[in-house]
Amino acid sequence: MNDKVQVFRVEPGFLKLFRLFKEKYRSLGRIGGSVSIRSFAFKEVESIAGYLGQPVEEILEKGTVSLLSFEKELSKTGYAEYSLIELLEKVLGETILTKSEEIGREEIKERNFFQELLEACPQGRWWWDWMESKPPDSRWIWSLYKLDSTELQEKLKTVFGGFQDLPFRNHKYEKLPLFAQRTTGNPHFFDPNQVTGKLLINCMQVDQQLKGLREPGMPKTTEELNELLSSYGLMRDDLWSFVSCRGFLAEGELGLHPVWKAAAEIGTVLNVPFKELLKLKSIWPESGGKVWVVENSSVCSTIVDEVPRAPIICTHGQLRTASWMMLDLLVESGSQLFYSGDLDPEGVLIAHRLKERYQDRVTIWRMDVDSYEKTISEEDISSRLSKMDPINSPELVEVINVIRLRKKAGYQEGLVSELVRDIESEFKTSLVGNRYTKKE
Repeated sequence: MNDKVQVFRVEPGFLKLFRLFKEKYRSLGRIGGSVSIRSFAFKEVESIAGYLGQPVEEILEKGTVSLLSFEKELSKTGYAEYSLIELLEKVLGETILTKSEEIGREEIKERNFFQELLEACPQGRWWWDWMESKPPDSRWIWSLYKLDSTELQEKLKTVFGGFQDLPFRNHKYEKLPLFAQRTTGNPHFFDPNQVTGKLLINCMQVDQQLKGLREPGMPKTTEELNELLSSYGLMRDDLWSFVSCRGFLAEGELGLHPVWKAAAEIGTVLNVPFKELLKLKSIWPESGGKVWVVENSSVCSTIVDEVPRAPIICTHGQLRTASWMMLDLLVESGSQLFYSGDLDPEGVLIAHRLKERYQDRVTIWRMDVDSYEKTISEEDISSRLSKMDPINSPELVEVINVIRLRKKAGYQEGLVSELVRDIESEFKTSLVGNRYTKKE
């Protein structure tokens, strides 16, 4: 350091004073104001008073030092070539910016960060825009940015590259470590406990959130995490996701599947895990071409008892990967789906998602205003009504309006008798004797 300013580093009190000057300047954005020296030792005050050419007693009584006064004294000393800020920078060995200058510089840096991401991955604009808006659940990402923005940027590019290559885009499924190995060369790259794994989960979460399919926030439970991953074709546990069904036949690599055939013959309900569905080429109803899909297990159990041989599926609430895969195979085989669920935001959203995916191959069943009035409960659902905002299926608009008005949930259990009668009536007319033969 220049010997000329070294004196301010060794003389008592000046380093402490200069640090206070720095913070005052950063706060005000200009040279002005005063700083308190009441906590300074007598020797330190004595040294400062000597520089200012004022009696120690006067400085002690005042208890403050003015930045402008100090700068004015510079012109009378051997430091006339320095402004106060230049002297502070020289002595403290750092560039000093006002807080507004610092914020402005940081804003430019942030804009450049996202502009570079946009140029490298333009398809990720929706994710970059979400991140740049700094919602509360992005705080952990901004912490990573502050630690090392360059490293974060590289990770984001790699993660989004993986997102674009997710297996669901080709209607396939893949185990998470195999996907990570294929896309990055590291089987643990997307492990949920890794930063890059959390970033991939966040990318999926935001994608679902912007589409109105999920509430803001990362998955809180293992089940939620597995469900989110599986909706993009990634599996951590291929036994966890299952679907319950009765009255179906299936074809595997060796032809008609013996387990499905035996279950259909004796009317056994199967809980089929995703792992076993992966081995199948096709699924079709044992009898007829219509398939009844219900949300609740108690309703499904009653239908199984009341209508033998009717092809029935229970999704147990929100559709997991196994349910989606089975329904995909059924639609491919030419089946017509009939879906009935609870008349609450979650049940209506399931119906909407089914309609979006299968269009005229799915019929919304007993989810109208009359059914709602018959099943309405006392449960207040005001806080959940926003979940229905993205729904635009014409078949559901009327009942959604009534649900919004009444703010109560309607439950499928109140319609069991009607559901059974519907199936009995439809099932008789849909029987075409296609036992053991896939419907073309």
